Amino acid sequence: MRLFFLFLFGLVSCLSAQDRVIPLFPEGAPCPSGFRDSTVYLNTIGRLIRRVAEPEIHHYQPVPRSASGSAILIVPGGGYVVEAWDIEGEDIARRMAQEGIHAFVLKHRLPRYYTDSCKYTVALGDAQRGIQTIRLMADSLGIDRDRVAIMGFSAGGHLAASASVHHLAPDSTAFPPAAAFSSRPDLSLPIYAVLSMDDSPVSHGGSMMSLLGEHPDPAVRDRFNLPRQVHPGVPPTFLAHASDDEGVVPDNSLRYYRALHENRVPASLHVFSTGGHGFGTAKHFDGPVSGWLDLALQWMRWHGF
Repeated sequence: MRLFFLFLFGLVSCLSAQDRVIPLFPEGAPCPSGFRDSTVYLNTIGRLIRRVAEPEIHHYQPVPRSASGSAILIVPGGGYVVEAWDIEGEDIARRMAQEGIHAFVLKHRLPRYYTDSCKYTVALGDAQRGIQTIRLMADSLGIDRDRVAIMGFSAGGHLAASASVHHLAPDSTAFPPAAAFSSRPDLSLPIYAVLSMDDSPVSHGGSMMSLLGEHPDPAVRDRFNLPRQVHPGVPPTFLAHASDDEGVVPDNSLRYYRALHENRVPASLHVFSTGGHGFGTAKHFDGPVSGWLDLALQWMRWHGF
């Protein structure tokens, strides 16, 4: 009970602030690391988070009169080594908030710096708890618990899709209170995402190494080889990729789309002729890829967001 009241106190404190930062594990995160947060800044893409001590979500709130009652959890990418916080996090969140959507950017622990089972559980656990925490806060923020999406970029897209495939059922008897809510997102948007993890050239070796280690257990690797894990309970999915992406080849999205289609999961796939890897909002690009976020928002609105 003491932890519960500490959680509520922390939550109220966060909600009263202009820039809301919400801890995901007020009871203490599993697999504690002893790390300190570490961030660098690059002129080309902005902030890169290199180490995460405590996972949290950063809330970007829409203007109340334009709020739609929907929410999205945004997962920046970076090969499970860093998180491209500005270009694939804050920039996207600000656009979502402008459209009336409560946006939350996930600051998750990076598997690269963990060992043993913690390596492949920390990031997914953070994403699952992120969805649960948004639902826990829904009443106080005016969010509909049945309209919570997840979007991720590159390795963050792998994490978003992992949370969409591997979700936790609600448990009303569990502690802390967030565990009473499902971690299944209502929509899923993996963008130029790492999705395949196998021996083929389609896989992104760096992300796979960071998440699973040098010699992964075959069963664990299969769990995160997401086209093989798709099932009918995966939420409706929006995929976007560029044909000239040499960092994460577009066959990742093509394979995943086929698996979704085979399982009768409603899915939209957009492959643009140019854009490369890591285009973010793509507003600085010429050509069709510059409109991908408008297409995603249109698709979300069609699904009631």
